[in-house]
Amino acid sequence: MKPASLTIVVVGWHSHDVMFDEIGADLEKAGHRIVRYRHRETFAARPDALADADVLLCVGNCPVSRAQIEAAPRLRAIVSAVTGTDGYDMAAVNARGIVVANAQTEDNIIGMAEATVLMILAALYDLNDAQDRLRRSLPRPDPLRARQLRDKTLGFIGLGKIGRETARLLAPWGALMQYSARRDADLAGLPPMRRLGLDDLLRSSDIVVVLASLNSETRGLLSADKLRLMKKTAVLVNMARGGIVDEPALIAALKDGTIARAALDVFAVEPLPADSPLRALPNVVLTPHMIGHTFEAHHSLEVATRENLARVMAGRPPLYVVNPAVLPAWTGKWGGAGR
Repeated sequence: MKPASLTIVVVGWHSHDVMFDEIGADLEKAGHRIVRYRHRETFAARPDALADADVLLCVGNCPVSRAQIEAAPRLRAIVSAVTGTDGYDMAAVNARGIVVANAQTEDNIIGMAEATVLMILAALYDLNDAQDRLRRSLPRPDPLRARQLRDKTLGFIGLGKIGRETARLLAPWGALMQYSARRDADLAGLPPMRRLGLDDLLRSSDIVVVLASLNSETRGLLSADKLRLMKKTAVLVNMARGGIVDEPALIAALKDGTIARAALDVFAVEPLPADSPLRALPNVVLTPHMIGHTFEAHHSLEVATRENLARVMAGRPPLYVVNPAVLPAWTGKWGGAGR
């Protein structure tokens, strides 16, 4: 029996527009209806944007409000084409029993972990200054600015899949590793790691790596007061979400020597504004929320997104589920093709 025609709302994002166009075209050929929003601002401005939707396809930082969820009686799934889902009102989603899928593929985890190691080393070894000195034919600094990773204490804020893979990659480097998280992490295959409270981790770490999810508990987590707990020689690396760090406080801390350096792939506003003071700071490595997005990872995101869509449209749980607690009720309601 041919599956019923469904309505899929697709919300654009510049890095995924080609993928979304291709997926949408294939779904239309299969007999489904595609409602395309090229800009998330247009989508966000419409409380009824999901009124007729069966599935929403977007990236995880697309704002999906409680009002939109409550006005979507047919919505069965939200499919994020990336790992993050921080734009969604998850309380409203869970209350309605809507399954959320993401694309936390192995290639994506590996790409982000390798990039985290790269950013740690780029900050420690002051790659920006070294490149600048070469281009301007400047002499070596005295004293030398590079710092080795060996024997340093590295603190993870959040130790999920990307954090654990990063720790595994760093295990041979001779650094002491510790972490702060809401609960004990799975340390199978990793070197011994202490779980500390956030304040103790900030005080004792030479490198602080932010890999937590952005939510109501972590938004603004690294405030001015928290940054002042860090060593003056410390490095902050943020690979997660810009909203976890108080950006004006971080700028001030980098300017006045509260901390030594930072490496940032994410920002409070993205793309990073042209007039952001971060751009003028010599002690920060900046990349445009893409350093871990490899060719291999991007391909895996499309494969996972297509599979997640196919499964939820056929009444089967997706490959990668963000909110597994809703699955029993969800399967009871949507299980089986064509419902």
